[in-house]
Amino acid sequence: MLKTSKISKIAIVMENLLYGGATTHLINLINSTQFKGVKFIIITNRTNLAIKNILNSCDKNKIKIIYYNSLNVIKLNNIFLKILFFLFKPVLFLISIYQMYCIIKKYDFDILLADCGGYGDFRSEMASIFASRILGRTNLHLLIHHCYIKSRIWSNLIDLFNLFIGKYIAGLIFVSFATKHSIKKNTKLFDLFRNQSAVIHNGIFLKKIKKIKLNNFKTKKGILKIGMLSRIEKYKGQLDLIDGFSKLPKKLQLKYKIFFVGSGTIDDVGYLQNKIDNYRLNKHFKVIKYINRDSLIILSNFDLVFSLTRDFEGFGYSLAEALYVGIPVVSTKVGGVSEFLNHDNAELIKPMDTKAISKSLEDFIFKRKKWKKKALNGKNLIIKSFNSEIMSKKFLKFFLKNF
Repeated sequence: MLKTSKISKIAIVMENLLYGGATTHLINLINSTQFKGVKFIIITNRTNLAIKNILNSCDKNKIKIIYYNSLNVIKLNNIFLKILFFLFKPVLFLISIYQMYCIIKKYDFDILLADCGGYGDFRSEMASIFASRILGRTNLHLLIHHCYIKSRIWSNLIDLFNLFIGKYIAGLIFVSFATKHSIKKNTKLFDLFRNQSAVIHNGIFLKKIKKIKLNNFKTKKGILKIGMLSRIEKYKGQLDLIDGFSKLPKKLQLKYKIFFVGSGTIDDVGYLQNKIDNYRLNKHFKVIKYINRDSLIILSNFDLVFSLTRDFEGFGYSLAEALYVGIPVVSTKVGGVSEFLNHDNAELIKPMDTKAISKSLEDFIFKRKKWKKKALNGKNLIIKSFNSEIMSKKFLKFFLKNF
């Protein structure tokens, strides 16, 4: 184990609204033996639904939660207000810098990790680095799970910002080579930190999982349970699973119950439910917005897990977790998914390929041995190469390199 004596406190800025891979990543980092004795200061917006999971999953003596009211997470339905909000983004950025400045000056830490979990355009995370620099802090790092630059104008502003403070950032960390490539393609961020960057794949916290049958997933005996754990958004592919399922013969549909587990906006959840209603498939689908349980326990309740992201996936935490608990997976081949999934340990398909989804569902019924073998291959890979101790050791080594 590397010595952590130089590091006693790590501040993490995480403007992550919903429970997902970025939150699981943080939990696994905190619980790692590599960071034994290290205190984590988590700076997050007041509406962060994932904090419950962090508090329930980590030693409360190791963490301190600092809340702020973020203006970056406001959801607007009126088109005029959306335009106005867009035009005032630079002003909101200045407000974010001030918020971060007021928080950061109150606390001492050895490392600041701005955790860009894939939402928005990294405004609070970037603001935290800027504010830290004003206060003379060093050892500032960016962790990027996803490249998600919505507007070209705002992207250019971020590039200008990076040019201004780039030399003060100690390092840039990506959760996959796909994320690194995406950043390199979409912004000038990578060019600034070409020699100060690292790819550190996500890791699963290895522990014994006691299979607990949750009432949320109760079905009739003999029914196969399919799970999809992700934010409920159109690009996450829940709608594609509904379309693919609808193509199955009725007699095969009777063998399945599908559970969508995840939070989403009222519009996205409503649209998903309407899709189910329109197909008249209510008895086969259930939408569960939030379960305050370990995701490994949730996944162990399923027979098969899907992840059908349409465009980009930084890593695919739920897929790695499913394999670890021995559950077969079907995934679209996007982003960082193919860095640990292949045809020996998973069923990989093209995005929005509803015929392939339907075929996978049918194949799973009649060729169970093949699927069990894939799951076993995947589990062995996760244990050997994608566990949280390997991940955390690489993080610590990267932090100490520039300490």
